[in-house]
Amino acid sequence: MNRKISLGLCLTLIILTVAATFSVTMLVSKRIYNRIISNLSQRSQVYSTMDEINRIVSNYYYGSVPDTGKISVYVAQGYVNGLNDGVSKVLTAEQYKAYQKKMNKSETGCGIEIYFDAENGKLLVAHVYDSSPAKKSGIEAGDVITSIDGEAVTAGNYKKLIQKLSGSLLSTVKIGYERGGESFSDTLSTGFSVPSCLGVLKAGVGYIKISGFYKKTADDFRTALTSLIESGAQSIVIDLRNTQDGTIDYAVETLDVVVPSISSNLAVARDKYGNVYKNKVYAAETQSISSTFAVIINAGTKGPAELFACDMRDICGARLVGETTAGVGTMQEVFTLENGGALLLNVAKIIPYAGEAAWYGGTGLTPDVKATLTGISEKEISPANFTKDSQIKAAFDILS
Repeated sequence: MNRKISLGLCLTLIILTVAATFSVTMLVSKRIYNRIISNLSQRSQVYSTMDEINRIVSNYYYGSVPDTGKISVYVAQGYVNGLNDGVSKVLTAEQYKAYQKKMNKSETGCGIEIYFDAENGKLLVAHVYDSSPAKKSGIEAGDVITSIDGEAVTAGNYKKLIQKLSGSLLSTVKIGYERGGESFSDTLSTGFSVPSCLGVLKAGVGYIKISGFYKKTADDFRTALTSLIESGAQSIVIDLRNTQDGTIDYAVETLDVVVPSISSNLAVARDKYGNVYKNKVYAAETQSISSTFAVIINAGTKGPAELFACDMRDICGARLVGETTAGVGTMQEVFTLENGGALLLNVAKIIPYAGEAAWYGGTGLTPDVKATLTGISEKEISPANFTKDSQIKAAFDILS
């Protein structure tokens, strides 16, 4: 069916709101729009092009045209995607709620870390958190999860099924698993608060995997690090491979757990004019936990994780092991929108402790010890695969 939309309605909702304000359809603010397209003739050309596209779509598009609200969202996303920085994005109301939940690290589960062994087609338990429902039920690292809520685990459905392993205090999941040829099953609560840092002691060396830099990460990191040192760890490997979520603020808070009091700053945020952005000058506190460190990095190490690795190298003398990082040397800020969504926008460059010359912006941090991942795939990175993981082995070798 050929469905037409009103040109006046479409342009009013899509174009005029772009140049006016963050309104219900929330495209972008007039200030930002006019700053980028300050020439009146350029704006007129943009309006003309959109008018032309609207006429063509209305008359010839084979299919149902979305309502103007959805089109407005797509236009807003396209506008921000046009900044082409790989970081800034428009979040819908639902996406913004998920983002806030992640930053507050209110992720819950039954207390297991898992990975899929593609070679053998098995979903394996990599780690079981202390005091978790899984720990209390007797599940152990190395167990093979065979079913989730009665559905057999396969290579085609495991990604969908593992979503059932998280939930609330009132929800449960039934897990079937095997160990040594025997089969077991148990029903577990999914309300366990999952830490953002996983700590394991191996051969006198502590290993900490940081999943992201969230509100609770500094506390989780301090807990994991203290526990490992008290258990006899002589040195610490921090795994930042594929770590990119979180904020600069939370990354600095986590750094502060190990960094001693210094005369310089851990980092400074500067806007495009070179001025300090909103008083974002990060100083070190007086307390710290000292040890010998190695930090594993790769191309998925991004943003806050890069700052953490950079300052760990330059302040704590950590050796960087692995592959060159992503090279995102900026800070993002979230601007809430009236429609319940948000704009995540690059707002400043981050200058680390050792100054801009030590920084990674655009090129990435280069490892002190280059080590390519072999033996396993990136999806199989976990404490359960220590003996197969070439990058963990390289980090352990320089600390042993």
